[in-house]
Amino acid sequence: MGSLFGRAIAVAGAMVVALGPAAGVAAAKPRPPVLAFSPAPYDYGQVAAGQSASRTFTLANTGGQATGKLALALTGPAAFTITGGTCHNLAPGKTCTVTVRFTPAHTGIVTATLTAASKKRHVTATDALTGTGGLGAAPGHLYWTDQIGTESGTIKVIPLTGAGTPATLVTEQASPAGVAVDAGHIYWGTVATQVVPAMLEEAPLTGGHPTALVHTGLTSPTGVAVDASHIYWSDSGSGTISKMLLTGGLITPLASSGKFALPAGVAVDSSHIYWANSGVGTINEAPLTGGRPTTLFSGQASPWGVAVDSGHIYWTNSGDGTIDEAPLTGGPVTTLVTGQDSPEGLAVDSGHLYWANNDLSGTINEAPLTGGPVTTLVTGQPSPVGVAVGP
Repeated sequence: MGSLFGRAIAVAGAMVVALGPAAGVAAAKPRPPVLAFSPAPYDYGQVAAGQSASRTFTLANTGGQATGKLALALTGPAAFTITGGTCHNLAPGKTCTVTVRFTPAHTGIVTATLTAASKKRHVTATDALTGTGGLGAAPGHLYWTDQIGTESGTIKVIPLTGAGTPATLVTEQASPAGVAVDAGHIYWGTVATQVVPAMLEEAPLTGGHPTALVHTGLTSPTGVAVDASHIYWSDSGSGTISKMLLTGGLITPLASSGKFALPAGVAVDSSHIYWANSGVGTINEAPLTGGRPTTLFSGQASPWGVAVDSGHIYWTNSGDGTIDEAPLTGGPVTTLVTGQDSPEGLAVDSGHLYWANNDLSGTINEAPLTGGPVTTLVTGQPSPVGVAVGP
């Protein structure tokens, strides 16, 4: 009897042991990795055959597990090439980047697919890339914003020769001011309306539907500049200068001029950002990494547009109708152009200045970098403001 009772206890104990783990709450398994590129899809726009345009893409892992080793690949024509990146093993909630260069050898539209894959986690992300090869060397063009009405502003373009009728690339914008271009896209800012917030936007140089790059934290983006990796802007409403990766991400403050300084046009080179404080009449600079602003020149008459080349800084004085320049290393200010009608946006290339007269005349103009006779390229514009020169 005792033996049978003992065996029963042993069996019952075994059953408890066997059932114990199953009766407990199972540990929640982390979600698998989830990968996605941005921007996606992406159009490089038109690039002249033999020329190049690069774009840096962000790959994000929004899942709950690390990806393990990542493999990057491009399928498509040799016009697309991966030139750099940081995507190796992506932890949950982290991002990495990959840069793809588009160098068309022929005219016409070509496409490719950028892929990031992890064999360990069986997860993949793709991005559809498009580019258009242009014929011969890229012709120079001049771009400008025309504010017109509150919600009917436009972005226009014309060859640098001034020949032909201006083409309208983008319409129905809210008082666009500053404008910038790179090899494939045009960038500008708009003010807030009753329907939409203030934004920084982009569109292909060939025209098309705008894409919002920044749509929060802005009051009145006025000046815009770009380099290979970032977009930079001034916000006259908040008195700040900021930047953000062209692929998106966090906004990085670079400098503050104060609420009443009214920062306007901006320009960048490899190490610094430059801008005009229209409200207090100064030209300023700060490191691209951020830091204390430096006042380069004061006592200016409502400066607005700013441009730089390898050795000089140029700016418009809308208050007295002049365009001035000075060496970037410091030195005397030289007035290159006088007698203008509220000049605002300013751009330069290797030989000329280009600017918009925004008052009664409504013209787009040019003059040699050394000063000299003014040539009017475009007339009859309602309210031209920002100017950019590019491909």
